[in-house]
Amino acid sequence: MTSLPADDIASPTSAWDLVPATVLRATEATAPEGQDPRPTGEGMRTVIAEHRLISAYAEGPSATQLMFLADAGGRLARAAEDGSVEAGCTLDELAGALARATGHQLQPEHPGLRRVLLVHLDAPELPVLAALSGTGFTAVSRHGWSVVVFDAEVDFWTVRTGLAETAVTLSSDGATRSFEVLLGGEDPASVTELEAADAVCALEWGPEWRPAGGVAVEVEETPAARFERDLVRLCSGSTSELQTESVASVFDLDPAETNRLRNYVLGESTDLVLESVLQLLGLPVLAAKVVEGRREITELEGAEHYEPAAVASALMHGLTIAPTGDGLFARCQRALVRRPELLLALAGTETALGVGLAGAARRGGSGARVLGTLSAALLADAAAESAYYAALRGARHRRTGERSGATPAGESPVVATEALRTGPSPVPGTGSRARWRRFFGLDRS
Repeated sequence: MTSLPADDIASPTSAWDLVPATVLRATEATAPEGQDPRPTGEGMRTVIAEHRLISAYAEGPSATQLMFLADAGGRLARAAEDGSVEAGCTLDELAGALARATGHQLQPEHPGLRRVLLVHLDAPELPVLAALSGTGFTAVSRHGWSVVVFDAEVDFWTVRTGLAETAVTLSSDGATRSFEVLLGGEDPASVTELEAADAVCALEWGPEWRPAGGVAVEVEETPAARFERDLVRLCSGSTSELQTESVASVFDLDPAETNRLRNYVLGESTDLVLESVLQLLGLPVLAAKVVEGRREITELEGAEHYEPAAVASALMHGLTIAPTGDGLFARCQRALVRRPELLLALAGTETALGVGLAGAARRGGSGARVLGTLSAALLADAAAESAYYAALRGARHRRTGERSGATPAGESPVVATEALRTGPSPVPGTGSRARWRRFFGLDRS
């Protein structure tokens, strides 16, 4: 087996990539007869030591996390007899050996990990986000922020890497937790690259990482031993003071609030730490309940599932959804969604004024052209408000039908099903797809 040169594993040019793996702890009910439901760290470390693998591990309440290094061919890094670093077995070969020795399964993915995107977009903007990103998700909005859970992992990364709005990503597996601020290209710590900015504005909690025992302690100064120490240090990267200050700067915390945030960061990884941080920052606390698995997003009041659609249709759909923000525009739109009769009254008033001005314009005179223009504008606006009223009424009927399982009166089941599937009719003149993609930061060309 050919020895490979040791290099800095944290460097972007390193020949080694981090390879995570998970061993789930079976419950008493699911564990095979005669098998300990808790995989013993000693048994796993024995298998790793037999393969001399450079690795680290962290034990949580429901799973043991492992981290390895692998070359481009998928061979895991191991310590050679002379202490150098060489390529060893693959992850699949290690999984087979672990299963034979301990009966526990090594999984390359982390099935217990949950992710939530908390984005600074209100409910009316979410249909457009789904249309422009081409992703499906379930979301619930509170005070102008939306808690989003995606249908697929790839959808999460699609929106996360392309969204220009300020957002927060939360992740938790019950032991390791993270809070990461996505700054939309702006970084208070003067970091120019977006990837670097993401790394600066991140808070992390988790169990302690330790060497898995694949490198003998008597060869501490060898390249393999240095690699293992670097790997443990890389996995154990705790939240720095710069990261804490960056998050405090983004959310304009005062010194007392910043000190509270620092205490949360220095505290233990519990199922309440994310909830406490969100409450301090003024963000919806229910996002922490969802990511910790204490609440399902579909059970929350106001939760709605969004599917990709035409941009014009998504825009019209958004106009029929009540916002949750506190601004003047949000309050006005919320009043119209809840009481669309206001639109009908306004449209009637504008229609009467438009007809009156049209009559005055027909009598001629120096101001006839101006009166005619005002009349046309009022009548056009009244027509638009009448169409908006019809859309709001239709959306209300559809929501009522969804809750009751009944078909709206005067509408056949086939037509009602088609209306629910296709959504509101497109509105002409709403702008091109490219313009809306740029607005949401999804078009960076």
